Amino acid sequence: MRQIYKAGTTPQEKIVAVNQKFGNTGIQSQQGTTRLIYDTLPLGGAGAKTLRFFEDSASRQFPFSNTGSDGNKLGVGNTMVIESITFVLLTYDTVNLRFDAIALPTATPAIQAGLLNFEIANNRVIKNLSLYELTNAFDKNPGATNDSTIELETQIVIPPLLNFVCQVQIPTFTPAANTYLRCIINGTGGIIAPRTTF
Repeated sequence: MRQIYKAGTTPQEKIVAVNQKFGNTGIQSQQGTTRLIYDTLPLGGAGAKTLRFFEDSASRQFPFSNTGSDGNKLGVGNTMVIESITFVLLTYDTVNLRFDAIALPTATPAIQAGLLNFEIANNRVIKNLSLYELTNAFDKNPGATNDSTIELETQIVIPPLLNFVCQVQIPTFTPAANTYLRCIINGTGGIIAPRTTF
């Protein structure tokens, strides 16, 4: 379990500090939790692509997204700090209506050559991060051989009710039919706790 980051600030402390700047002083009294939010987009036909994960995700239901009706905003009293971003390459089984993992993005050079940008309330908070970070050469977990996760060096906080978008630019690429890319943001969060916390 992670307890202290390099700067000595825990994710919980960062969530409280950032939300206080926005006047959300009640966040420190909410229930702490682990958040994993994902969105899945089709890779489409041949050519370069720009995928905007979480934008309009309220229109995509499970298993394509787990954002629900809030879409690319966290609800009232909800917040999170992004500690890592994971990508998974999937195919959609139209008969059984489910996704099957076919490969990690590291097996696809075009995805490795992509760039990631992350925006919160139209402010860029991650700029042109190379997806080469997904390869083992940059893996911060010793001994891992198939990691598809970028561990962020900076704790990025998403306050309540502010829209967020993860944009991924991929150079020329021809995916197989029914191929999708899933973006998963992981981290510590807070959810509304009207009665008590645990």
